[in-house]
Amino acid sequence: MTLSIISFTKNGCELSLKLNNKIKEKNSAYYVRLYYKSETIKSEIVEDELLSAFEDKPEYVEEDLEQWVKTQFADNSALIFIGAVGIAVRSIAKCVDNKLSDSPVMVIDEKGDFVIPLLSGHVGGANEIALMLAELLDACPVITTATDKNNVWAVDVFAKKNKLNILNKDRIKAVNAKSLKGEKIKLILPKKIESDFKYDENIFDIMRKDILPENDEEDIADEADIADDADVIVLNRNSKNIDIILNDLEKKHKNIPLILSPKEYIIGMGCKKNKTCHEIEKAVMDSLDKNNLSVNQIAYLASIDLKKDEQGILNFADRNRIEFVTYSGEELDEVDGTFDESEFVKEKTGVGNVCERAAIRACTYGGSLIQKKTVYDGITIAIAKRNWIRKIKI
Repeated sequence: MTLSIISFTKNGCELSLKLNNKIKEKNSAYYVRLYYKSETIKSEIVEDELLSAFEDKPEYVEEDLEQWVKTQFADNSALIFIGAVGIAVRSIAKCVDNKLSDSPVMVIDEKGDFVIPLLSGHVGGANEIALMLAELLDACPVITTATDKNNVWAVDVFAKKNKLNILNKDRIKAVNAKSLKGEKIKLILPKKIESDFKYDENIFDIMRKDILPENDEEDIADEADIADDADVIVLNRNSKNIDIILNDLEKKHKNIPLILSPKEYIIGMGCKKNKTCHEIEKAVMDSLDKNNLSVNQIAYLASIDLKKDEQGILNFADRNRIEFVTYSGEELDEVDGTFDESEFVKEKTGVGNVCERAAIRACTYGGSLIQKKTVYDGITIAIAKRNWIRKIKI
């Protein structure tokens, strides 16, 4: 994930530089971009005395702050304001839209005493990032979400951990409110999940039923009489007709449960150096369109570790909130199967096929290719459908 850190004073700018170094030392999962918005820093401080001891240089924000925020939101970057909460609130106000897609936003005071997640604490990961930053700065994390303050289970965190799409976000509040009261959550799980997986009986009452039939021509409304008694339903698969399914449920049932669907697919990718986010996106979206898939059905983007810092891939993954995982050449070479091997690729990477092997390697419980290696002007794409899933994370 990309962390865009912006400061407004000399102290704030110094803190951003130090924080950047700490993040680079301790947590390679984040890519940091530094910015500042201050004519004083630009003219008197940064060029002369502040940057000499630091490798990474912050960028001056020429544009209006609200426009800068809009650009960051479009890229799904996490925003970290070093300064007053009021600056952050006013700057992001026009961009706040959907709790499932809003960028995570945090505020740190310029002395580094407090880290405050302001927006998208659960799905966007602001709470998690804030805890990481607070540990690096030896600061106090100011977490305000009720489920976190009371240390109780939250359904949006549950969905994120298990790579599940939330299909009707308006039900999140009701489910979490029940959790806060200490009441058990009535959860319907697919039969295909292992019957012996571990779960906290103080949290869940669990029923097993495959709510979604194998045929997309059918709907679930007639067999979902249990929906009135359920708080959360995890579908056994995704569906092209999910909007129809939700509409049917709303017509026939008074109490609609929160419905979650699995992200069943993995994109394996290889590419030449310095491919842009736009080029990556064009190749991925073409493959998804050909397979009648949406980006919301993708659990992972996978490649070789030589590409772990490839900015075009990182930007695409950030923008679409897809976890990007990489594997060594040795790990990919160990993947069983018949793949479209290339001697040229093997000379460069140590393995004859990156995209197909990476896609299968990321299928924790096994899977199969639904699209073999497809070449797009220096980018290779393969898609695997993973076996979903044997264990649920609480």
